[in-house]
Amino acid sequence: MRMGLIEDKALVEAALFVSGRPLSVKELSRALGIRSLDYIEKLIELIAAEYAERKSAIEVVKVLGDKYVMQVKQEYSQQVIHLMPRPDLRTGELKTLALIAYLQPIEQSKIIKLRGSQAYEHIRKLLEMGMIYAEPYERTKLLRTTPKFAELYGFPSDDPMVIKEAFKKVVHAEYSDLIAKLEGKSGSSEEPGEGGGESSEGSGEAPSSEEAE
Repeated sequence: MRMGLIEDKALVEAALFVSGRPLSVKELSRALGIRSLDYIEKLIELIAAEYAERKSAIEVVKVLGDKYVMQVKQEYSQQVIHLMPRPDLRTGELKTLALIAYLQPIEQSKIIKLRGSQAYEHIRKLLEMGMIYAEPYERTKLLRTTPKFAELYGFPSDDPMVIKEAFKKVVHAEYSDLIAKLEGKSGSSEEPGEGGGESSEGSGEAPSSEEAE
C-alpha cells in the first residue's frame, strides 16, 4: 500500500539521515520500495529546499554525480565536531581506513592485496559506519572516504587532496615498499607489517587506536 507524498518524503529524509553516507536514487528505491526514480529525486529536491528555506545547519547535496548526502554545513561542522562520537575501530580497521583515505579513489582489489583477506571485513564495517562508500568499477569496487569521515576526523572539507596529504606520513612509513610498487617505483613485494603508528598529522586529525588487531 503506497503512502502519500508527505509520508514518502519523510521516509526518504529518514533514510538520508540514518545512512551517514551518500546514497544513490537507485539505492533509495531498493531500500524504500519506491519504484519511480524520478519521484524519489523530486522528493529529495523538496527536502533540500525545505532545509535551505529555513536556513538550517543541515543540508542535502548531490555528490559524485548521482548520489545525495545529508550533512552538516561546513561553516557549522567545525564548531560541533568535538561533540561527535568517534568510531570504535580496531587497529587493523584503522590501517585499512588510512590506506583508503590516502590512495582514494582506490580499487577494493588493491586494498585486499595490500592488507590481506581480513580487509574484506574491515571494508564491510567501514561501509556500515558510513566512513567510506563503494561504487562498482569494472570487476571490483572503487572506495573513497565520505563527508562523515571528514567531519569525524576534523578535516575542513572532504577534499581528497587535503585528506591524502594528512595521511601521507603514516602511510608511507607503514607501507613504503608497497606504496612505491603501487606508484610504479622500485620496491619489494613483501606483505605489509602490522606494526607502526596509526595516526598522522595534517589538516585534520588522522585516526588512532590502541586496540590490538
